[in-house]
Amino acid sequence: MLHKISDFVNKIRVIQNKAEKLYEMKYGNPKATQGNIDNMIQDIQSMCYMVSQDKNEYTRIDDTVDDKINKDDGGW
Repeated sequence: MLHKISDFVNKIRVIQNKAEKLYEMKYGNPKATQGNIDNMIQDIQSMCYMVSQDKNEYTRIDDTVDDKINKDDGGW
């Protein structure tokens, strides 16, 4: 996994929000045009594909400055 778990969860949350919006576009009143609905479907499918391709093994990423300084990896 190339990103933090929180980034992964946020991506899934965005997909869910877009799916809920798609539902409103399709079944709400007034309905969206078929072109707009198709574009939303393609957007959701694209995001799902990107998530599915992140197949690297998860490694923890420290995001605190203190951890990076204490690590003393020469990057500071």
